[in-house]
Amino acid sequence: MCRILVIGAGGVGVYFSGRLAQAGAEVTVVARSDYEAVSRAGYAVESIAGDFQFTPAAVLKHASEFEGEADYIILAAKVLPGADAVGLLSPAVRSSKSTIVLIQNGIDIERKVAESFPDNRLLSTVAYIGVSRPAPGRVLHLGSGELKMGDYPAGISAEARRLAALFEAAKVRCELCEDIGFVRWNKLLWNLPFNPVSVLAGGATTKQMTQRDELEGLCRALMREVIAVANACGVALTEANAEAQIEYTRNFPAYKTSMLQDYEAGRELEVEAILGNAVRLAAEHGVPVPHMESCYALLKSVNRIGRNGKER
Repeated sequence: MCRILVIGAGGVGVYFSGRLAQAGAEVTVVARSDYEAVSRAGYAVESIAGDFQFTPAAVLKHASEFEGEADYIILAAKVLPGADAVGLLSPAVRSSKSTIVLIQNGIDIERKVAESFPDNRLLSTVAYIGVSRPAPGRVLHLGSGELKMGDYPAGISAEARRLAALFEAAKVRCELCEDIGFVRWNKLLWNLPFNPVSVLAGGATTKQMTQRDELEGLCRALMREVIAVANACGVALTEANAEAQIEYTRNFPAYKTSMLQDYEAGRELEVEAILGNAVRLAAEHGVPVPHMESCYALLKSVNRIGRNGKER
């Protein structure tokens, strides 16, 4: 039996780990805010792909409580300044046997993990899913539900194939990619415009941001800047990739982005992983990104002040 430890039990982490459990994996979850509810009753997942109950093999408060070694350690926590990926993983990485899997947003998020655990296989994974966690122990899956995965910095290993097979056994499409770096930039082409604009536009859904009006125009301008930075970094994103993202979103159910959900819940936003890293790469390569810089400055202020007007 494949032993899997999941760190970061938000909507994304719970949905995909629950599907792995359906495929026969032994899945242990590190839960924090809803530890009591999940310990008592597990997770109730309401999904467009079929509702299900996910009862983890064990529910832990901290990764150090995990017994033995995991075949896969999945980190699905949000990429926030206070969330140290290496610190979260360290208590669970006990030998080179464990493969580390990052299911997280943003670019340039793998480097520190790879440097800290050079003997462990690292799989970088990009999720395409509309999911929320409306209450403790409850997950709502509204759209999509696919993964793209590959070895960091490139390639497809036997460990990647084994995990992808488990996802496929649970009817989760998991595409293996030789060049996961390109995939991350292509996902940023969606994340960087739609997540920030959803918050800065006062709570706009994906449907409201693709109405061929000023909001869509702003999203397109941000996409052009992402393409320019990616090209400067040697990644061949094109306008065709941007158009595909727009059409994908136009046909998606009206959905609140993960950043908007975090804002409405009073949680810290993933500003650095989605915007900050891209702005810094633009500066390094001398690429002008005025729209990106404006959104970055505004969202940094939102993060600092919060909804209640008090400094964090």
